[in-house]
Amino acid sequence: MMNATATSARVNDARFRARIREDVGCCENPVDEASLEEMTRLFRTQRRRDGHRKATSAWLDGPLDDWLANLDDGETELGGDDMAAIAVGMHETLSIRDALILSMITDEEACPKAQLMEFAARPQLSRSKRRMCELLSAAFEDEGITPDVERCQTGVMMLLDIARAVPTDLAVQPLAVVAYALWWMGDEHAILFAMHCLAIDDECSLASIVFSAINRGIRPAWCAC
Repeated sequence: MMNATATSARVNDARFRARIREDVGCCENPVDEASLEEMTRLFRTQRRRDGHRKATSAWLDGPLDDWLANLDDGETELGGDDMAAIAVGMHETLSIRDALILSMITDEEACPKAQLMEFAARPQLSRSKRRMCELLSAAFEDEGITPDVERCQTGVMMLLDIARAVPTDLAVQPLAVVAYALWWMGDEHAILFAMHCLAIDDECSLASIVFSAINRGIRPAWCAC
């Protein structure tokens, strides 16, 4: 984790901020929509046949490896198959979205891949819910826990690439995670992404949470420093 002074400096990185401004409301859709529809049907079929736990584990395993490697290395390029799998997965089950959030605001020591997979595949498990609450509460309430901004920025850039690559309905959850990550980093652009998500889908719960928190002046504890 970084101290608050270093964090503020990294959040103001000109290139990152230029990308954030550029991507509000941007959607290019380079991934074939028919392929995404087929992937969605496939994921639903696998979940009906194998159950949520087994299907989600199989679906996320490879893409999560590549996602985590990029977070660790500061690389932002994901293959088209990974982007499509993550977008479809987040759209179909919010537990995948929540696992990706944890991967950005924690590190491998606090939350290794096996734990992330459990969050995604077994979200109703008591120990999964308890551990997720512990991690999110600590990030929000402990002023000594500050963002690893390089990790968060890397995740945001990958999510923006995913959102650009898919149709609008599949872009909502990636952009909602962008809004959350920006709020966590203390970046004022968070509300713009939250509003954009809600304009597309007014039932996006994560975007609503971020929008409400910002309007009420609620910030992570580290921001008070």
